[in-house]
Amino acid sequence: MVGANVVDQNLLEHMLIISRHMAEMRNLGPLLTYVIDEAIKLVGAEKGYIVLVRDDGTFEFMAKRGQGGIDLEDGEDQISTSVLNKVIQSGEPLILRDAINDPSFSEARSVVALGLRSIMCVPLIASGKTIGGIYVENRAIRNRFKKEDLSPLTLFANQAAAVAIQNAVINDKLEAIVADRTKALQERSRELEKAHDELEKSWTEAVEANRLRTVWLSNLAHDLRAPLNIVTMTLSALEKGSLGELNTEQLEWVTKSLTAVQHTKNLIDNLFDIFKIEAGAITLHQTEVNLESFLRDIYDVAQGLPWHHDVTLKLDLASPLPAIMIDPVRMRQVLINLLTNAQKFTVHGTVRIHARYDRASQEVVIGIADTGEGISTDKLGRLFQRFQQVDDDSDRRRLGTGLGLAICREFVEMHGGRIWVESQVGQGADFIFTLPV
Repeated sequence: MVGANVVDQNLLEHMLIISRHMAEMRNLGPLLTYVIDEAIKLVGAEKGYIVLVRDDGTFEFMAKRGQGGIDLEDGEDQISTSVLNKVIQSGEPLILRDAINDPSFSEARSVVALGLRSIMCVPLIASGKTIGGIYVENRAIRNRFKKEDLSPLTLFANQAAAVAIQNAVINDKLEAIVADRTKALQERSRELEKAHDELEKSWTEAVEANRLRTVWLSNLAHDLRAPLNIVTMTLSALEKGSLGELNTEQLEWVTKSLTAVQHTKNLIDNLFDIFKIEAGAITLHQTEVNLESFLRDIYDVAQGLPWHHDVTLKLDLASPLPAIMIDPVRMRQVLINLLTNAQKFTVHGTVRIHARYDRASQEVVIGIADTGEGISTDKLGRLFQRFQQVDDDSDRRRLGTGLGLAICREFVEMHGGRIWVESQVGQGADFIFTLPV
């Protein structure tokens, strides 16, 4: 048992070193090369590939490497897409000791044609979404990979590589946006130069200030998220007992630390969302949604929030509710933000999720009503502005950024709706928004 703990600790220390190095890498190309080289060394594979999933569901082969850091010229037809598809669709890792004789894959065209033997493939998961996979193989040797090899490769992919790759992808996109915006603004600046020297000077200063702010926010978000993910990984390993059993007091402090880190990550995510909205980097992916089922799912999730024991959560849906076109991820974010806000200010009574269809305006009206402290009339106009906090409680103000309601407004308006609040001091608040049908 002692030996197992030593192995786990050595592996964790090695993963922390790799994670720290990845956190320092901003560009996607060098990062992917480093990730697949480390994966090949980690399990002793002959070849390795990193594949990312495009928005349309097709695969993009981002890195193809052999032992000793050799770039491969292999085409995409040189691996088993059957194995890759299964792993990415299921989100579960897979190990094959003799693929050509495995009942599940022996008839797969790529397995037979290539004579594949030892294969391991693990999903790259970030923010709960499978963004790609790491695929390693040893074509000539059976049983090259052991069951024990799957665990470190999965830990490497999920806890370190996937997050770093996602950050690098976002960083590349944001740098491209910054470059495009800077180019466009510089062209406009040259046109204004002909009209007035002073105006051109002021414009140039504004362009530079905007560019520096954009780059600074991008770098800040990246630099904060990467080390927080390392801290989360370490605390999770402690909480699960990977480094040995903890006593009750130790486990309590580890759990408190995880909660604090998660809160910090949420604040950073809010800042990053506002920045991406400003940069035009957020695109809605709308799909037709059964509104009643969607709201019932939200209600189920909301029951897990840390409500005060005197608070009852209710669901009040006026049937029938029509199907609507929304981005379910962003609209879920809006509702959870509003529910979290209600949870913070309601210590007794009810919090009610309500919805109805307004046939006259062809809109659905959705709201989160609480019996909390309420809001004075003079503060209502500032609620949905960025970095505005109208709470008189200094302790609660320190726990927020004043961005949650501003993000709600941005996403509702991106859907073509509007949002407002109805409230009186001591009588609770009802945050209401509309969505077009």
